[in-house]
Parts: sequence; structure tokens; C-alpha cells
Amino acid sequence: MNRSIFASLAAVAALAPVSLAHAQSHSHAGVSAQEHAAVQAPANGVVTAPADNAMLAAAPTAFSATFPHAMTLTSLRLTGAAGQPVDVVVSSEAPPATTVTAPLPALAPGSYSAAWAAKGADGHQMNGVIRFMVH
Repeated sequence: MNRSIFASLAAVAALAPVSLAHAQSHSHAGVSAQEHAAVQAPANGVVTAPADNAMLAAAPTAFSATFPHAMTLTSLRLTGAAGQPVDVVVSSEAPPATTVTAPLPALAPGSYSAAWAAKGADGHQMNGVIRFMVH
């Protein structure tokens, strides 16, 4: 009987890397928007600057997102720690690109969240939220 238990455990262990690889390649299937945003990079292929949970010595002058395929940044909502919105202008005329950028106003030291949304030429939409701190 012990052999069958060990054989079963060995079979499960052998399949674990395959299951993990499959789960990572389909990381956004069945995940809520909030959960998807929490694992935005690199799980969905999006890399942002500032990065999520970045602690910065100097305030960033721009927000950028690099996508696996060309997208247009459609919105960027920046919010301070006290919930106050920070005005950010996103160009609606920008052509789709794999890296999109929006200038940021001068930011005081503090904690911020940036909620972004982007759209591909085929109508595919992506969004996420990053948080960062300026010291």
C-alpha cells in the first residue's frame, strides 16, 4: 500500500512543473480585474515605469508601459495617499506602440497609485494599477 501512495505522489510531483507552466501561460483566465492588476507585470507581459511597489528617491517625470504588442494608452488616473486625484493628460492622438508614455506633473513626496487602461488596434483592452512611493 505504501508503494501506491509513493507512486501517486511521484506522479503528482512529475506533473507539477507542467501544471505551473500552464497556469502561468494562462495567468489572466478567470481572474478578476483587481487580481489581474495586482499581478500585472510580468504575468500579463506589461512592464511599467515606475514599477509596482517602487520606492523612488526622486519623483518620476513620466509613466510608461511596455506591452507585448502595440497599444494606445487611453487613460491614466493618478491618486495620492489621501485619495486626492492628480491631473495627468493622456494624448488620445497617439498611435499604437509597444511602449507608451504619459508625462507626469511634479509629484510631492508620498504614496501614489496609477490606474491605467490601454487599447489595441484590434479592440483588445488591458488595464492595471501600480503603486509607488516618492521619498
